[in-house]
Amino acid sequence: MSARLQETNDVLHEVQERFEAARDFEAQWRKRALEDLRFFHADAYNHAQWDSAVYQARAGTFGGSPRPCLTINKTQQHVFQIENDARQSQMGMKVNATGFGSTEKAADVIEGIIRHIEYQSNAQQNAYNCAIQGQVRQGMGWVHVITDYVRGQDSFDQDFFIKSVPDPRSVYSDPNTQEPDHSDMQWAMIVEEMPRAEFERLYPGHDDIKGAPLSIATDSDDRTDAIERDIVRVFRYYRKSEEKDTLWACPVMQPDGSVVTQPMRESEMAPEMVEMCREMKAQSRPITRPQVEFFLIAGNEVISSGLTVFQHIPLVPFVGIESVIDGRLDRCGLVRSLIDPQRMFNYSASAFVESIATQTKSPWLVDERSIEGYENQWASANTSNQAWLPYRSIDPDTSEPLQAPQRLDPPTGSTGHMQAMQNADLQMQMVTGQYQAEMGAPGNEKSGRAINERQRQSDTANYHYTDNQGMALRLLGRILIDAIPLVYDTARAVQVLGMDGQQSSAIVDPKSPQAAQVVLPPGPDGQPAQPQPNLTFEQQLAQEGAILAVNPTIGRYDVEADVGPAFATRRQDTFNSLMQVLQANPAIMGQIGDLFFKAADFPLADEIADRLKPASDDPRLGQAQQVIQQLQAELQKAKQDLADKTAEHQHTVVKDAMAADTNQYKAETDRMAAIGSEDPEALRVLVHQLVQQALGGAGRPPDDGAAPVMQDGPPGPIPRLPSSNPPGGVIHAPNPVTGAVDA
Repeated sequence: MSARLQETNDVLHEVQERFEAARDFEAQWRKRALEDLRFFHADAYNHAQWDSAVYQARAGTFGGSPRPCLTINKTQQHVFQIENDARQSQMGMKVNATGFGSTEKAADVIEGIIRHIEYQSNAQQNAYNCAIQGQVRQGMGWVHVITDYVRGQDSFDQDFFIKSVPDPRSVYSDPNTQEPDHSDMQWAMIVEEMPRAEFERLYPGHDDIKGAPLSIATDSDDRTDAIERDIVRVFRYYRKSEEKDTLWACPVMQPDGSVVTQPMRESEMAPEMVEMCREMKAQSRPITRPQVEFFLIAGNEVISSGLTVFQHIPLVPFVGIESVIDGRLDRCGLVRSLIDPQRMFNYSASAFVESIATQTKSPWLVDERSIEGYENQWASANTSNQAWLPYRSIDPDTSEPLQAPQRLDPPTGSTGHMQAMQNADLQMQMVTGQYQAEMGAPGNEKSGRAINERQRQSDTANYHYTDNQGMALRLLGRILIDAIPLVYDTARAVQVLGMDGQQSSAIVDPKSPQAAQVVLPPGPDGQPAQPQPNLTFEQQLAQEGAILAVNPTIGRYDVEADVGPAFATRRQDTFNSLMQVLQANPAIMGQIGDLFFKAADFPLADEIADRLKPASDDPRLGQAQQVIQQLQAELQKAKQDLADKTAEHQHTVVKDAMAADTNQYKAETDRMAAIGSEDPEALRVLVHQLVQQALGGAGRPPDDGAAPVMQDGPPGPIPRLPSSNPPGGVIHAPNPVTGAVDA
């Protein structure tokens, strides 16, 4: 026997053993769940709300005249009260960053990705509603998560899809689970029976598959044999296993020369590094990573198998009321508690109608002489609608006055039966916690708070359904968060759906160095634009063409269920609250006016909110401030350049003037030397001219340019005037203001 054939036989044997274990453990629930479902769908054409023996006796099967067997199905309204309340709620998941490099921005993107997965799967209307129906009606509903190629694109990219499980009893799960949300189950399978033609269409190339394996019997085998019905039984079998590995504390050299230890998996290390860690006796410990295998089994053959991207079984239960008594599992929804009160109501209603039907119609009390000659008209008085009924008021023979015909009181129904119907109705309200006020009947409550309190009492009585829905959503979110990094393993653009239904785009890049960063479009030169360091993260993201890139492999994230009113309902509540605030203090309209109209849902409300938004909230303001700062820096630089050029120009002018004076002085000196060497008298005249110019223009030459006549003193030393200053002393000039000479 080949290894592959042996492995196939082992898998089939394992599936058979586990299937029988789950079937025996859940046998009681499966039988009762089917009866509950039939009871819920009872109507005038089927009598599932009647005990079979009672119905046959009343229907005249064993003789006697038939008696009324009415079905007034009040159970559906109590069930719909819970189901439709869940339909109106916004069921979703809230992703939170829990450290190790994760950020709230990345958590928001992952949450938007999950919300987009729900949107493209139509999970709110299909998967979730179907699971809630099974939860409330039969005690258990299921949601199935799968991966498939992206629809409508020619690519190998895969995405997640949330599928519904129409029949909860088609799922057989691990009976040894301990957690309330069944997150610790080690295996589960979906058993589906389909006609052979449908099987061949979905799985071509397997025409030789036999029908259902005879060793595995399901609930449908009680009706007829699977082979005789020419069907193929398909098992979608998931089993959980663990991949063993070793975690080493590897020494890593830092740029500064220090050595630190870093945990690394042995499967991700080079053999040389593993050997080095063993030689250094580095710290290590065995670890395991959960993984889920999938097998598609049809008949007695395994069609396909392989590892999945999931770490939990991708079947999420929506539990109603679950209990294990004496080793037997039982689950129930709301229908189970309504069975006896509903039957009591049907019995009482049928008996009440029967009591009325057996009574005669209201007869007439007449003297036969008064209707003599009018017998035919009075005979049809209770069956015809006559305008009048003639009678004789006087006896024609004796002329005696006759009494007019009188009608007796009509028959009345049994008050006991009517009271029994009212009691049955009250008991149905008692077992469900849904009284008349919750079912829509008017009550004594007048204020909105009183009405909400009455509604909250009903929600509290059945809150375990809502709480279990949140528990299932949390497990579903954990499954998706763990698997998203393995499916989005290459850089790709994804759609992110906001809570308000608006779609945006993001990039999932496993090679990004940060959990979340802003990516700007290329600049005019084609090079990637760099973010401005002086802008906040929100301002960078608000720039034109900016997009958020996240790395889901960095950090850890947790999820919590968000089961509450729909976004439209919460938006209306916010609008009403803001309306009350503005009515109390209209002066703050300028501060919260944009928020008030943003919460409104009438046309043009968003445009009004944009116009009332403060300028400080406009993302374009940051860009404008950045441009202003750049212009101010350029202006300051231009001023500094102008000042430098002005100083340089002044220095050049002074330098040129000094050079001109030097040249003129040199020219005069050369001239004097030349004149003195040829004509001493001419030199004397020139010296006198220079002295006059130095003294402020005294003895200025005439306009015609002729040299003035200079008077020379006698030859010899120049006589000095009497002075108190010693020779060579400092001459003090008189003060131009006081005329005194300063000492």
